[in-house]
Amino acid sequence: MAEERLPAQSEPAIEAVLKKLEEEDREVVLAALRRAERTEAELRYLADHDSLTGLLDRRRFRTELDQYVSFSARYGGQGAVMIVDIDGLKTINDTLGHQAGDNLIRQVAETMRERVRATDIVARLSGDEFAVLMPQTDTAGALQLGEDLRAQVAEGTPAVPELGVTISVGIAMFGGGRGGAEAVLAAADQAMYRAKESGRNQIALFRDPSEPQPGAQRRQTTAARIRDALTEERLSLHTQPIHDLASGRIERYELLLRMKSEEGELLPAARFIEAAERSGMVQELDRWVVGRALELIAEREEQGAPLSLHVNLSGASLTDVTVLEFIERRLDEGGVDPSRCTFEITETTQTQDYEAASGFADRLTDFGCQLAIDDYGAGFGPFHYLKRIPFDLIKIDGSFVRDMPRSDADQLTVQAIVQIARGLGKATIAEYVQDDETTELLRDYGVDMAQGFHLGRPVGVEEAFARAA
Repeated sequence: MAEERLPAQSEPAIEAVLKKLEEEDREVVLAALRRAERTEAELRYLADHDSLTGLLDRRRFRTELDQYVSFSARYGGQGAVMIVDIDGLKTINDTLGHQAGDNLIRQVAETMRERVRATDIVARLSGDEFAVLMPQTDTAGALQLGEDLRAQVAEGTPAVPELGVTISVGIAMFGGGRGGAEAVLAAADQAMYRAKESGRNQIALFRDPSEPQPGAQRRQTTAARIRDALTEERLSLHTQPIHDLASGRIERYELLLRMKSEEGELLPAARFIEAAERSGMVQELDRWVVGRALELIAEREEQGAPLSLHVNLSGASLTDVTVLEFIERRLDEGGVDPSRCTFEITETTQTQDYEAASGFADRLTDFGCQLAIDDYGAGFGPFHYLKRIPFDLIKIDGSFVRDMPRSDADQLTVQAIVQIARGLGKATIAEYVQDDETTELLRDYGVDMAQGFHLGRPVGVEEAFARAA
């Protein structure tokens, strides 16, 4: 039978249809690539910036400071680092709510953007603390900027017009090859605390980070204050509940360190932990928290009310064999169930020896403890940790959770982290949950557990477990 052929006039029409389909497919592919590029750019931005203010985050600021201090030491030049702390932010959060506190943080950030030079670098280091890197400036220029910022904030902020908001400013100069980035940050930090001790709403200058602090005999360094707090039993623990999203029950508690100052103010860890790291005191703090955590677990087991606690470990402790030996000894002496103690290792932790940190983590799991990677995604170098650390849980960084209902990029990031965790057979915990809408989205995405002010505010250990009883 002869092969049937299409009419000759049909062939151009078919070719035109095929060409159109190819063009449409090409447009679909190009559109998908453009979407992928936009998503990648958004993720790169999130990796380097604070989600609340849009300023650089601590990790990126430290990178910029390292580079500039090294450049100045090699080629000459000078500059300054300024630490700015909002006075009394906790009081504003407690009296007016965290929305007012967040609005104030944004307003201070905007004021700093407007006042600095185009060459200056501004970052948000922690809840109430900002930093400015001022290349090629002298002491007079640094002090002038500090005074401009102080005066502008003191004039009043639209975020909380009913309160007189002030800032404390510490400035450290650098140049001439003396002192590295750590020394500069430590000096600026000490200067900021001197400003607070002088009555707040002040500026303090630390002229040379390589020399002893002026008036050191009259003023305690942060390290000395921490040492005194340890010996005078002025450290305490707060707890924040971690809820199971499927059942709604409280499954675990995270322990949060607090230090009472000489004036009686209860300071969160963010106010002193970096100074502890720079001064070598942080391992002592870690030992204190671990010891108290294991005591709490043992006490609750004796009462027939088992308790699972999360304990944060610093990067310095991860490479300190004496801390590991302390944990092992206390586990043996206390007779507690190790699986009820979860150690949180921050994904952004600066550790210089990943092999030692990995060995430390292996030993903890050998003891029977659990491991969680904290602040997952904050540094956006997390896959390195997934390969090296034998973890059980992923804690999704709060910067991706706080504004998730209003951010497509945050939603995509959280879903991606959940898929990674599921693929590895691990559980997930979301931090900074602030409303019902966020809770429902997390539940829909398959996140296992969550914590945040909406689900439970941090309270003292005694109060928390009296409620639980």
